[in-house]
Amino acid sequence: DIVLTIAWLAPGGAMLLCRKSEGTGFDPDALGLKPHFKGNVASYLFAYVFPTALALLTGLLFFSTHPGYYDPRGEALSASLVASGLTQEQASGMLNSMVGMAVLAGPLVNILLSLTEVLGFFGWLLPKAAGLFEKDVPLKAALAVSGVWAVWRAPLYFDAYLYGRDYPGFPFVGLGLGLLFHFLLGLVLSYMTLRTGSVWPAALSQGGVSAAAVLGVYFCKGESLLVGGPSVYGAFGCLALLLFAGLFLLRVRRMDRAGKLWQR
Repeated sequence: DIVLTIAWLAPGGAMLLCRKSEGTGFDPDALGLKPHFKGNVASYLFAYVFPTALALLTGLLFFSTHPGYYDPRGEALSASLVASGLTQEQASGMLNSMVGMAVLAGPLVNILLSLTEVLGFFGWLLPKAAGLFEKDVPLKAALAVSGVWAVWRAPLYFDAYLYGRDYPGFPFVGLGLGLLFHFLLGLVLSYMTLRTGSVWPAALSQGGVSAAAVLGVYFCKGESLLVGGPSVYGAFGCLALLLFAGLFLLRVRRMDRAGKLWQR
């Protein structure tokens, strides 16, 4: 998809052009490309499991309020796979593989695709935005960059990439949810970058979220809209993400005042 490809690649390319015009060149440490593993192993582990945690919390919120949709064994999806020509055993194996790939391999498989976008916004623009503020600098920079990133992603909502077209209020409901989702996710990715001084945890999580986005849909029977179902991009995913983003905003402010955020 050309829109998605541009969304991934353009921020990194724009960052390189801006740095060249500024005469600053390519500085891996200034851009957060150094991994800084020392003292940040727990942060990397969290970045790896965060997409699964987000998908689980989204599913918990949705299925606890809509128990009739819950399909704990994924029988509805398995049945559709059988209808496509697979045996029941093959369908069950494919479902297990899909879940395993999303949870275990998703963050690693998608990390390089996510890196160029994360590098542009959270490796380059986040420190730049910090120069605009005098008080609560990391917190305000995170809010500003997350807002810009959400707007950058807006064409995906109009292109029906995240939610399709078959939902009430298309495309404006999807636009609102998409903006909210990426704004909140941007706050989480900002926290990871500010905490470690590296863009790699954010790229790991961003790639993982893309892979785990529809985990809940695998265990949903009946028709549920992506805007309001168990997908992390929907309303329940935004609610789950709001809990994480709120927590991390508080941590950014607390760590900033304690001098514990990474200084570039």
